[in-house]
Order: sequence, then C-alpha cells, then structure tokens
Amino acid sequence: MDIQFHHIGCLVEKIEIAIADYKILYPKNSASQIWEIEAQKVKVCFFPISPTSFIEFVEPLDEESPLQKMKKKGNSFYHLAFLCSEFDKALQYYETSGYRKLNEFNSEAFDGKRCAFIYNNEMHLIELIER
Repeated sequence: MDIQFHHIGCLVEKIEIAIADYKILYPKNSASQIWEIEAQKVKVCFFPISPTSFIEFVEPLDEESPLQKMKKKGNSFYHLAFLCSEFDKALQYYETSGYRKLNEFNSEAFDGKRCAFIYNNEMHLIELIER
C-alpha cells in the first residue's frame, strides 16, 4: 500500500487573499484553479510549497457549511492529506487500526476521485485521496 503526503488543509476567509499572502513567501508559485466542492460546501485551491506538496486553501461557501463552525472558533490548519494508490485497502487498513471514518465523497478537485476524511486516535483529521 503506497501513501504519499499531498497537502495540508487551511481554512481561509477568502481564497484570493490567502493566495496573495502566500505569493509573498513564494513569489514564483501560482495557485491552481478554484473548485467548488458541493459535497463539502466549500471552495478550494492548491498552492504549491514544493514540487509535490501543497497548502489547500478552503473557503466555506456559505454559513451552512460544516466548516463554518471551525472557522468561527479560529481553527485554520485543520487536516493533512495523503494520496493512496490502493484507496479501498488503505481505508480498510486505517479503520481496522482504530481510525474512524467521518465521510467519503468524490472530489471535483481530484477529477472526481474518491476521498475520505478519517480521524486518528489523537483526533487529527486526515484526508485520503484516491490516486
């Protein structure tokens, strides 16, 4: 089972402002397009910090977004994401190892591939992404 770090998710008020802030740190880097992820009620884009690692800027679409509560509490960096070559096998392995699945969905940001959010024993949120 192959798993590779992909990004850290960061809640933001406005994606465009976050991009501008990180362009100061990485002036040569450009953000990806912005996607609306209907299943999560968010807009997202990816900003590269290395050739294979990104910060995912996540902006709640509206007040009904489940992430709006986290944003109001001041949470910002809130999940780590990993690409999985064998998604089902990885998900099963983590669940049988004590991780708990929060949800599973298909993401427009990854060409409709499956993603799942799981919590580890420390209650850290981890996103698995089908490679």
